[in-house]
Amino acid sequence: SLLQSSASSGSGNVILGNLVSTFSSLALVTSLIGFVYGLLDGWTDVFRLPSEGPSYEKWKAPLFGLVFLPPLALSLTDPDIFYKALDYGGAFGVSTLFLVLPPIMVWRQRYGDEEQPLMTTPLVPFGKIPLGSMWKAAGTLIVEQGAEKLGIFDWFQHQFLS
Repeated sequence: SLLQSSASSGSGNVILGNLVSTFSSLALVTSLIGFVYGLLDGWTDVFRLPSEGPSYEKWKAPLFGLVFLPPLALSLTDPDIFYKALDYGGAFGVSTLFLVLPPIMVWRQRYGDEEQPLMTTPLVPFGKIPLGSMWKAAGTLIVEQGAEKLGIFDWFQHQFLS
């Protein structure tokens, strides 16, 4: 977006702006293709349909309806739902990926199998206490993000502080 705006401002980087636009469009199209194929495969598994042949051709239109109609209905009811999903995905997905999983992986590596000794010295000293503390801090941050997204802090502020 920053590259596109600088290219459109007449700074001579029109080619770069066009490349960024093309790349963005291709990324969107390939994501859509993967989404459609994944959901089609999922629905054929749910309904125990073959993935090719005359029986598949018979059910092809309803399957595509199951793929495209629910997102269409959601986007018609709330046009900003995509941005809300990105906000929630970013808040909870990134928190889980970078705050919850590393301490769990280290815990599992150190204490999951007592018979296998560690190959290197631990980078986080003092054993289980810092790992548990990291996991607790991550859980607290995720609960705080959830409370903020649900409006609990605003409700408390309105009820008790105003």
